Amino acid sequence: MYEHNTIDFGSGWEVIQKGISKFKKILEGQNETQFSSEDYMELYNTIYKMCTQKPPHDYSQHLYEKYREVFEEYITSTVLPSLQEKHDEFLLREFVNSWNNHRVLVRWLSRFFHYLDKYFTARRALPALNEVSLKCFRDLVYQELEVELRDAVISL
Repeated sequence: MYEHNTIDFGSGWEVIQKGISKFKKILEGQNETQFSSEDYMELYNTIYKMCTQKPPHDYSQHLYEKYREVFEEYITSTVLPSLQEKHDEFLLREFVNSWNNHRVLVRWLSRFFHYLDKYFTARRALPALNEVSLKCFRDLVYQELEVELRDAVISL
């Protein structure tokens, strides 16, 4: 039988952050080893444990909020600065690249947070994690650069 030890939010989130940071480095082309099945399982199991503990140690709501914060932080610290320094065709190319990277990040984080998405969001009638991440991109990137992107398309 699977032993279910209590895990506090701080130590659990530290494991999750480490995994997310590793994945972001891989995504950005930095020198980082690929995710192994052990890395994946450590992240998934940590999230699973944090979502299935008895109150007050069920951190599902906190993880849901942190998921959104991960995207907001990544977009404001990495995506927007790289887009804001580009113009015309280069802006469009960087936007497409940023969108593709965002979709990859969404796909992987959705896998890590699958248990949270499948059970917590459904029970609480909250937007699915995929929807949360796409809304972050739309609100923080597209709406910020909509005029510049439109002008770049028209100039081509």
